[in-house]
Amino acid sequence: MNKITLTVELPSGSKLTTFEDDENLYRAVVRALIDIEVFLIEMDVENEEQ
Repeated sequence: MNKITLTVELPSGSKLTTFEDDENLYRAVVRALIDIEVFLIEMDVENEEQ
């Protein structure tokens, strides 16, 4: 099983750590990046609403 952990910490203090595992390392990486992308979009939306 391939495992990947990605952490994003923004200057505002917001932080996301994503853990993915899959037999296919490529799929694990893609899912982790999608998690990060969704997090960044949510942060952009929050900033626009303020």
